[in-house]
Formats: sequence, structure tokens, C-alpha cells
Amino acid sequence: MKAEPMRAVVISGPGVATLEHIERWTPLPGEVLVRCAAAAICTTERRVFSGDLPYYPAIGGHEVAGVVEQVDDDQSDLKPGDRVALDGANRCRRCYYCIKGRDNLCVDFFKPRKESRYVMIGGGFAEYTTALPSQVLKLPDSVSMEQASLMEPLACCINSLKKAHLTSGDTVAVVGAGTMGAIHMLLAKHLGAKTIVSDVDEQRLQLVKELGADVIVNPAVDDPVQVVKDHTEGRGADAVIVAASTKKGGEQGLLLVGPAGRVIFYASLYPKGMIDLDWNRIHYQEISISGTEGCTHKDFQEAVELAGSGAINVGPLISRVITLEELPGELASKPAGETQRVVVKP
Repeated sequence: MKAEPMRAVVISGPGVATLEHIERWTPLPGEVLVRCAAAAICTTERRVFSGDLPYYPAIGGHEVAGVVEQVDDDQSDLKPGDRVALDGANRCRRCYYCIKGRDNLCVDFFKPRKESRYVMIGGGFAEYTTALPSQVLKLPDSVSMEQASLMEPLACCINSLKKAHLTSGDTVAVVGAGTMGAIHMLLAKHLGAKTIVSDVDEQRLQLVKELGADVIVNPAVDDPVQVVKDHTEGRGADAVIVAASTKKGGEQGLLLVGPAGRVIFYASLYPKGMIDLDWNRIHYQEISISGTEGCTHKDFQEAVELAGSGAINVGPLISRVITLEELPGELASKPAGETQRVVVKP
């Protein structure tokens, strides 16, 4: 018997995304079928569309929430009708990194979980997607579907900020005031830190100011290094989060940190590039530099708990809600993204 059809937006090449009717997924034994309710558009999907990440044909939407439609696992406590967020990453639980508790670096992290003629990047840009029960987290009633689509970004920032080793009263400088920079700021405030946010976009700066940033600075107008020193008795920031995908942003982050400080490179850089490091400053001032990739499953659980408790509200970071029909036009008109997240409701 032929499977029922469903709608999905397929990115088939650079600059090409179309709404198509494809066969609805048939969940394999042990899988959960989820009816997608909201999927945020991440920089990843925009880079696939632009050609920076040439994975085709792709169905994006890895920041996704929905409703359980079917469960084929007797051991799971999931049931049809459950509101859930999906942790779409593959975590084998057997490799060196999974055993070490670093399952965000699992050797199978980017490996397709099952055969498909599509490159599945979450699958939230369709009416249905499938997942393993271990990838499905129940949502508190207090978290809307739109907010739940940002649980994966929140989890990634939780993983990132853990590397900053913050204590109450620390000063955190965030380079980049987009969605991810704003979430870092919210988390740092939650942990009792003073926050200074730098960005060349005044609209972004005003948004993070409204969300609680203590200090904002536009490096095109003022010297961010001096601003940070003015607010830290000349020391520099205790931690710096680089959430801007530019070489200048990375170099600025290294200048903002103080002695014994930590610099976390959250953002990736496309196309790839190199930045200069002051070897002696890193040596004599004991500066730590760290990268961060994705999130662990524990980070994802913490994200759902934080949002459910009301401690972190990601709602203001959603700019618009659009339909699947509007998604190809959105990708074409703004391939670099917006200040806030656009959420798709299939």
C-alpha cells in the first residue's frame, strides 16, 4: 500500500528550494512519528541554501517541536498527543566521546540515522519527521511550540557557556547580538554575570538591551576594548563569547578578555579563515581559548527545564511565524538570516 503524501520543502541545490509533495515517512520499529508543529530556521539551513554547506537534496528543520503521532516502542513512556521537542543529533552511546559524556562529539553525530534519498537535517521543514524515543523530550505546558523550536539553540548555548566557568559577579562580553548572542546573554544574566554585548547592528543592540544586557557597544562607533575596561576596572572581561561569524569578531573577542579569562568561539566561520593570536599575551595572562560544538543530550534536557521553569524566555527572539509555502521565499530573500529566528509552522 502506498504511503500517504505529506508536504515538505526540499533544498535541491544552491539557491533552489521548493515545496513538494512526498511520501509520508513510515516509522521503523522502535521509532517515533512526530507531526511537526514548529521549526526554526537556523544558519545551518541558510548555509545549505546558499551553497556554503552543499548537502543535497536536503530537508532541513533541525530546531523542531511537534506532537507525537505514533510510537513503535513498548518500553517508551511516550504516547500519541504528547507535545515534544526533538534532539535530532545522533549519539551512539558507545564511542569514546559518548562514554566520556561528550556525546556532542559522537563519531556518528553527523551520520545519517537511516537510509533516505534526502539529506535529513532534522526534517522539521515537513509535516512529519521521525526520531528515536531517546531523541524526544516531553514539553511542559508552559512552553509554546514556537518557543520549543528554540530548545536546540538554547541547549547549544548552555553547552557553550559551561566552558566559561562563570561565577556570580563575573563580567561576560558577547561579540555578536544575533539570536545566539542574545541567548548567551540571557543565560549569563541567569547565572548572575554582568553582560556587555558588542555588535555593529543597532537593531540587534536595542533588542538585547531590552532583554536585559547591562551594556551595549557598537564597535563602528565606540572602542569595545575601552568600554569593557571601563566597566571592569581596567581588567577586561572574565569571559568572552564570540557569537559573530566574522574574522573581525574573533579578533575582537581576543582583545576583550582580561587576565585569567576565557574566550569561547561559539560561532563557526564560512568561508574558513585564520586569525592572529598574541602568543605572549595568552601565555603571560593565562588566557584560555575554547571551541564549542552543538550540545549534549544533557544540555538539551537542561534547556527544556530552564524554559519550562520560566528562567529563560526565548519568545522575544522569534521575529515571525511563516508557513511551509512561504519558506522557499524566506530562504531566497534573506539567505543570511535575520536578527531573530523565523519559525516555520508546517
